[in-house]
Amino acid sequence: MKADLDRLMEERNLDGLMVLGDSTGNKVLNYLTGGAHLERALVVKRRQGPLTLLHGSMERDTAARTGLHLVDRDATYNMYRLLEKHQGNRLAAMVDFLYQVMQDQGLAGRIGVYGTMDAGAAFVLLRQLQAIAPELEIVGEYEDSLFALARETKDEWELDQLREAGRLTCLIMGETQEFIQGHQARNGVVQNRDGEPLTIGAVKAFIRSRLAFHGLREDHETIFSQGRDAGVPHNSGDPAAPLRLGQSIVFDFFPVTASGYFHDITRTWSLGYATDEVWEAWAQCKEIFDRVMASLAVGQPCREPQLMTCDYFEAKGHPTVRSQPGTREGYVHSLGHGIGLDIHEEPRLSHVVGNDTVFQPGHVFSVEPGLYYPERGFGVRIEDSVAFNQAGELEYLSNYPYDLVIPIPGA
Repeated sequence: MKADLDRLMEERNLDGLMVLGDSTGNKVLNYLTGGAHLERALVVKRRQGPLTLLHGSMERDTAARTGLHLVDRDATYNMYRLLEKHQGNRLAAMVDFLYQVMQDQGLAGRIGVYGTMDAGAAFVLLRQLQAIAPELEIVGEYEDSLFALARETKDEWELDQLREAGRLTCLIMGETQEFIQGHQARNGVVQNRDGEPLTIGAVKAFIRSRLAFHGLREDHETIFSQGRDAGVPHNSGDPAAPLRLGQSIVFDFFPVTASGYFHDITRTWSLGYATDEVWEAWAQCKEIFDRVMASLAVGQPCREPQLMTCDYFEAKGHPTVRSQPGTREGYVHSLGHGIGLDIHEEPRLSHVVGNDTVFQPGHVFSVEPGLYYPERGFGVRIEDSVAFNQAGELEYLSNYPYDLVIPIPGA
């Protein structure tokens, strides 16, 4: 949580931090500003000091809504004057700007740098900044960074964003089911009123229209895959394929809200009827899903539900990522992942070496057992997103029926 920043800075021996870049795609900046749309923003903080946002004058109203301490960049560090000072050298002007900010904000000692920039531009910029400020130590982090750990647990405002993301996502999933059921089946295929097949592409077009209506967006392509394609976990589906009766459909839906927070839910459907093979796989996924959900508790190691799932599937005769690393059939992935401003973040429900995380209040994550047999023409996955609230109670953020068979008129 943001409230942990000073503690995390102390643990990493950081005296200050800077977050650079435009807001687009900049998850750390979005985390600190609540998703405000800003160009060439800069957030700085010294340990035990406030978060300070340097913003352009044209974005002063947007900046004011962040609740951060504000500095008008254009009024205080005018870039036209800095460019005049450095004879049009943009790199020198930017280095000068950053150094002035660091001095004015009392940043000294060991400074962590975060945010999003072109890798080459960031390399040159930070080298030049270090060269003119030898009294500072400018450092970066890889993977388990200060912000990755801060974002791992959500505060109450973030939990509210995630609850709303779940509500809207499940609403659209229901609208999608109703859309499909508004068609007729003939000769094993779902058809439009004009007798043409209803395709996966048409379903996805409907989903996108409902996302826009409800103020969500598709950041990664929705997975709506059928038959053999459902047996490859991240196959998004063939848009030209008609919807066929009796084939498993993996509908993995993970839209993002205007505030930048994701939801993640998967249902497996079979239109009209399901084969015995798909029923058996679905029933096994649902059984271990229910067992895992009943076992989840604050203080439990995050790797434990994955080990439980591998035990279960291996006992049923399926290969798993533990028994056969790299397998392309059976249970081929970990049980879940954290959800927030990224669709995949901490904590990880994985058995990999080094995963020593235990569940804590504020953790939000998916639980998604699945079985995949592409050569046998099917895949099955069941997924909900859940949270441990501040009281340590488990909340379901996904709220949608698990029915495998979806009735279709004429089937």
